[in-house]
Amino acid sequence: MFKSIKKFIKNPYTFSIISKMFVVVIGFLFTIFQSRYLGAEIKGQIATVNSLSSITYILCGFGMQHAYPYFKRKHGEKNLVPVFMKVSILMSVVYLAIAVIGIAIFKPSEKIASVMLLTPLLTYTGNVSAITLIEVPNKRNLIDIIVSVLEMLFLLILWVCAPPSFLTGVFVIIIKDVFLAIIYTWWWRNKILIKSESVWTWIPKIVAFGFFPMLSILMTTLNYRVDVIMLDGKVSDAAIGVYSVGVLLAERVWMIPDAMKGVLQSNIAKGKGVEEVSNVIRISNTVCLFIVLGIALVGKPFLNIVFGSEFDGAYTVTLILLLGIFAMIYYKLIAAYNIVMGRQKINFVFLCIGVIINIIANLILIPIIGIYGAGIASVLSYAACSGLFIVYFCVTTKSSILTMLFVNKEDISKIRKKMKKKKNIESKS
Repeated sequence: MFKSIKKFIKNPYTFSIISKMFVVVIGFLFTIFQSRYLGAEIKGQIATVNSLSSITYILCGFGMQHAYPYFKRKHGEKNLVPVFMKVSILMSVVYLAIAVIGIAIFKPSEKIASVMLLTPLLTYTGNVSAITLIEVPNKRNLIDIIVSVLEMLFLLILWVCAPPSFLTGVFVIIIKDVFLAIIYTWWWRNKILIKSESVWTWIPKIVAFGFFPMLSILMTTLNYRVDVIMLDGKVSDAAIGVYSVGVLLAERVWMIPDAMKGVLQSNIAKGKGVEEVSNVIRISNTVCLFIVLGIALVGKPFLNIVFGSEFDGAYTVTLILLLGIFAMIYYKLIAAYNIVMGRQKINFVFLCIGVIINIIANLILIPIIGIYGAGIASVLSYAACSGLFIVYFCVTTKSSILTMLFVNKEDISKIRKKMKKKKNIESKS
């Protein structure tokens, strides 16, 4: 029995879901304590910084985190970790120098200065996290669990020791990436030090391939960050704080397809094909369905108790955004497949259409219904983008959308057969 459980957990998809479920729970608690500690107004200011830095780090990353699985698949057993680690370090050092000089010369606002300093750190952790995910997915997911716990502990210490302010709010959102940078650097320290191909040979290759994946992930991020940016100046910081809590709660559910996406890219990079995409989508849909139903049933009274009256309205925002979760599953996972297969340009086109719809809908709906209009605009863009990805995938791979719905009897039967086979092997041994 113990051996069966151990083998079950060793499966990358299984461990990825388990780890992300744990991170979702810890992340939910983190959101509660963060919101209680900072309050709605500071929470809104930090949400704006977070949204802007999530865009700048993508632009500065040049799609490197998406180039890695492509080149890994292309070069097979060739060890690319040393050169990609060195490129990541070089990029971050250059960006940090530019940020420090820029702040010294132009003396920007607190928000912009924070974004400038966050960008090099986010660029590094994003790139190195992608390398680790492709090479050792289970260990990367274990690191996520450890860092989530450390992040929670840091927040609690900060809450006890320091009064809430914009600066402490920045520390709260930066600490996770500080931990990740330290852990990943230590993890790959031997790879960094060994001799490798010249980074100057690889940088043009990475930029050439990564340009369209970078634009694609930028469009994806804009699809669920542009609303906060467009709310800035249109509603109060406190209202943005309420909206950001709703978004953060919805994002905890989005971690499920994000977790599956990482392992999917790893498996596609190592040789698996179209059927793997359908399998992963079915699993993601099924897991997310139960989570969404749970939130819909018990979410409102629970959120009112744990967040308090200051964040009244966050539940409605969460519900609106969760309407788009299944659309997001399709476009996130199909886009991940397209990137590894070198079809990054089509991703960019579809995601660009989604962003345009999002911006137009925000311009129309925010003046009418404020933060709820921003949520509806996001859902409309998810649905449109998902429809384009599904049609393209089904046509080019000759797949049926019926194979990408929910876990079915055949899936359950396969699982039972595998478990039975394992039991027979164990009994014989």
